[in-house]
Amino acid sequence: MNAPLDTSHEGASCGAHGVAATFVCTRCGDFGCAACLFSAVRGREVCATCAQKGLGEPIPWERRAEVGNVRAFWQTVKLAMGSPSRFFRTPTTQDSVIGAVVHGVLTVTIGLFLSYVVAGALVLLSGGAIAAIGDDTLAPVGAVLGVYGCAMLGLSPLLALMAGPANALFGQVIAAACAHGVLAIAKKSRGSFEDTLRVCSYSNAPYLFTFIPLLGSFTWFWVVGLEVIGLREVHRCGTDWAAAAAIGYRVVFFLTIVGGYALLVLGMVATLPPAPAP
Repeated sequence: MNAPLDTSHEGASCGAHGVAATFVCTRCGDFGCAACLFSAVRGREVCATCAQKGLGEPIPWERRAEVGNVRAFWQTVKLAMGSPSRFFRTPTTQDSVIGAVVHGVLTVTIGLFLSYVVAGALVLLSGGAIAAIGDDTLAPVGAVLGVYGCAMLGLSPLLALMAGPANALFGQVIAAACAHGVLAIAKKSRGSFEDTLRVCSYSNAPYLFTFIPLLGSFTWFWVVGLEVIGLREVHRCGTDWAAAAAIGYRVVFFLTIVGGYALLVLGMVATLPPAPAP
């Protein structure tokens, strides 16, 4: 749904250039003209002065037609991970959040594909090493590992496509819905649901590196950390509320799972027949 047309700038002058104003910045509230406009998203116009508090230019992925898909993808990953405050402080220049969602899905899918490739290569090398240095009794083990490693390498694109896009899309939407719900209930939300979804999508950037042995296990924590920073910058709330929005529902979900298993075990124990008397 389009935002209502803002006519509050009519009759006003641009503070920087002295000409007729064409918009009101939704961040600082100043009147601006076309020369001052950074983001022209209807209902969320932002001036160039406020944009300088971020990257100072549109997010690379939003300029992929100009920069190139591969380069824009990689630059966006680096900026989201290396300069998250400035990255998420940068106003979007696109009406639709679909581009950000696609970036998040690609990040997870490519990371999963690389994980399968690395795992398959390690299994294959392990099988080869066992077959080379082991005796005849270990040769079958090496052969099995070799076949399994080859299968993982060959099927890695298919496995990534089967598991990556659906899980990534579902995870982004659920994360955005829960985080935005917390902020909305607490009256700390200063952005739209699309803004929250954009944060959760770009925050998937660390998943690209899940293929790194051992270190890949910690990417989840980096993702959550990026969500906290992104929610804080986009909704301009405190870090405490941003953390509550990003982490709170995950804690509730974890405790619900653990509690469910605990109740199941207690129920099974309660139905056991009493031990026979000595």
